[in-house]
Amino acid sequence: MSDGEIIDLVKSALIKVRPEFAAGFESVDMNTRFESLRIDSVDNLRMITFLEDRIGFVFQDEDLSRIETVTDLAAIIRKPGR
Repeated sequence: MSDGEIIDLVKSALIKVRPEFAAGFESVDMNTRFESLRIDSVDNLRMITFLEDRIGFVFQDEDLSRIETVTDLAAIIRKPGR
């Protein structure tokens, strides 16, 4: 999955979870830190569930605890053998 595809997927997930912040999510890039996006832990869980449904992959708890940026998320999505 390319950087652009991952960014689009993350933006779609964020807009689904918090549509009222959609305009702010347009600036999401690979260096965006999730903590900067004004989403709480419930929103984060809903975003992860959306991503899992879209890519057909369940994130492991130990992987989720290491996600700080979109780049971190991309690394997990691209991890061999996932």
